[in-house]
Amino acid sequence: MVAFAAPTSFPNPLREDGGVQFSQDTPSPVLKPLPRKVEGLVDDPRLHNPLQRLERLGTGWMGVILELEGVCVDYEYGDVATRSWQQLADEEGKPAPPIWALKKAEGMKNEQIIQEVFCWTRNPVEARRLNVRKEEILASLLGDRKPMISSGVPTFLDILERTGAPVAVVSSAPEFRVNSTIENSGLAPRFEVVISGDDMYRGKPDPEGYLYAAQRIDRPPVRCVVVGTSNLSVEAAHEVGMKCVAVAGRNPVYELSAADLVVRSLEQLSFINLKQLFAMEENAMAHNDDDDENGGGEFMTEEDEEDYGGRGTTVQVMERERF
Repeated sequence: MVAFAAPTSFPNPLREDGGVQFSQDTPSPVLKPLPRKVEGLVDDPRLHNPLQRLERLGTGWMGVILELEGVCVDYEYGDVATRSWQQLADEEGKPAPPIWALKKAEGMKNEQIIQEVFCWTRNPVEARRLNVRKEEILASLLGDRKPMISSGVPTFLDILERTGAPVAVVSSAPEFRVNSTIENSGLAPRFEVVISGDDMYRGKPDPEGYLYAAQRIDRPPVRCVVVGTSNLSVEAAHEVGMKCVAVAGRNPVYELSAADLVVRSLEQLSFINLKQLFAMEENAMAHNDDDDENGGGEFMTEEDEEDYGGRGTTVQVMERERF
């Protein structure tokens, strides 16, 4: 087991009871310093290589992970998904799923919904069979209708393409439906990586899909921004250190206040907004470094709290909601 030494900013009070005192001047050879910085800031002045600093300040420094449903396209047309589950329940003699269960199931894989939310079966083979039948019912209900591209998506993808930021799209739907949706919408050439439900074991709120997308676009999780539509997206993104932008649509903004930024649609989102998410983190880190240099352990004054809170995401969102 590897032990870590306390950082130099930590206080080292003298022991008055005659106990053993650890000194920062003579650290034990088996101890290693604690990591003092998390890889995720826009700029690090302590980097000695100017090319590395330039790369951090460049536009391709981060990766963007978009959710397919609700963010890029809307291809389930309101209650079509609900009707497909209800028809499947009638065919199989299962209890009809209540509204709260359908709401909870958003973003999950079909097998996960069948086993953990609806509790129809615990047999994985039976769950896969029901999944296949559900997709057949959904395809028959949709018919020849093509998916609708959400407002602001083409413009936002154009911006990301010009800036050089890699883009991945994630969905918990089966691979054949995801590929068909992207092809029919004409968005297939716009994504470097496509992650479907067949590429992950569990859907949201498990961050497995986001982690795999970050790996495929060659960006660490702390450099990725997830654009989702629900609190499950926010929970999954924050669990692995990613930033999250929530697209509220017609939902109340205050329900998504846990996100780093909330917008009504992608038309309100720019690349500068994404960079500022990491700049806010940099300001917070600089504030903590100043506290360490001043001795640490000091409480913020009212002026500091107002200044620090002014950069908070929730404040920005609620101010925007007034217009």
